[in-house]
Amino acid sequence: MIAKQTKDEIIIVGAGIGGLTLARALEKKGVNFQLYEQANSFEALGYGIQLSPNVVRVFEELGLLKQLEKVSHPCLGFELRSFKADNVLATWQLDSPTPYYQCRRADLHQILFNSLEDKSRTHFSQRLESYEQKEEHLCLHWENGNPITTKALVAADGVRSQVRRSLFPEYEAKYAGYAAYRAILPFQDKYSPLWGKTTVWMGKNHHVVVYPNGKDKDSTAWLNLVLVVKDKRWSQQGWTIRTDKDKVAKEFSNRSALLNDILKDMVASAEPCFKWGLFIHEPLPYWSKGNVTLLGDAAHPMLPFQAQGAAMAIEDAYLLVQCLDRANNIEKAFIDYQDARMQRTTKVQQVSRNNAGIFHAAGIKATVRNFVLAVVSMINPSLFNKKSAWIYDYDPTVDLEYL
Repeated sequence: MIAKQTKDEIIIVGAGIGGLTLARALEKKGVNFQLYEQANSFEALGYGIQLSPNVVRVFEELGLLKQLEKVSHPCLGFELRSFKADNVLATWQLDSPTPYYQCRRADLHQILFNSLEDKSRTHFSQRLESYEQKEEHLCLHWENGNPITTKALVAADGVRSQVRRSLFPEYEAKYAGYAAYRAILPFQDKYSPLWGKTTVWMGKNHHVVVYPNGKDKDSTAWLNLVLVVKDKRWSQQGWTIRTDKDKVAKEFSNRSALLNDILKDMVASAEPCFKWGLFIHEPLPYWSKGNVTLLGDAAHPMLPFQAQGAAMAIEDAYLLVQCLDRANNIEKAFIDYQDARMQRTTKVQQVSRNNAGIFHAAGIKATVRNFVLAVVSMINPSLFNKKSAWIYDYDPTVDLEYL
């Protein structure tokens, strides 16, 4: 077969949130690209996503803030509660002038795709099989299509990245010992105490995160539900493994009347509940090699205990385009991008891992945790904001002095 010539274009593999953000940013800069997705179409996954101020700034820069506001719920603060007794452990308000939003992944995905002026650049049912360097260009081979010759490849192909496996054939993730459940429910009036914030119930071997998605008193309003439990027996990583909702409700039975009511509604709902294993991915020694680089979960998969997985992919995408715009060749741009991002994403990976122990603490550790949370919440709750300021106050749109 004769390879299609796309030598002046960048190939993006993976049309998730990171890949689509990259496509939007490239298009705004007038950089030619093609976007390849292995799925037959975009899956309408309705589960929630948290968009902290650091990435809301990116959407504003990309001209998508108004669209985001239309489908999002503003998170004004956080409340931590005891899974065992349901008492409030800590509560605080966010102090950033930039909003913190919560929405459905499907809505965010649609906003990004709709923002592309030339949708013919997006190709479905295209699974990358392998690639090889040929002189100054790359030849990409697909499972069900003709080879493509291109000048650069950006792998935004997720936690099971084929490109990462090519770069690091010995790389293996380790099961973290946690299983997570994800569900979503139509928002009801009885959930109103949860409006305007993220609520976390923490307890021995369990924690639950709930937050609204969408607009108040609107048909688009949903309640997002994530339940995490220590489980040494489960080690499947897939996101779409259906599970028995009755068993989930029994496993997470607790002292909160509201949370137990939510669990009952989950069981009665027609919406499915999915289970997946959580894995630890050690930081990679590098992301970029020649005219190939990794982005998002392909580069730095992380546990979901800081709600920054998608955020880091969005930051990656925006800053990669700035590097491409300023460097005199792609290889240098990819190295600049790697150097700009690795320290921050590695730190977020580590903090996410550490939070697992905090959320699931038991015995004396839980007692100490609860005491510290109560004291800080009572005396100086602004300390909670200072603790996360290095994440939320970061502005990818101005932090370019490394270039």
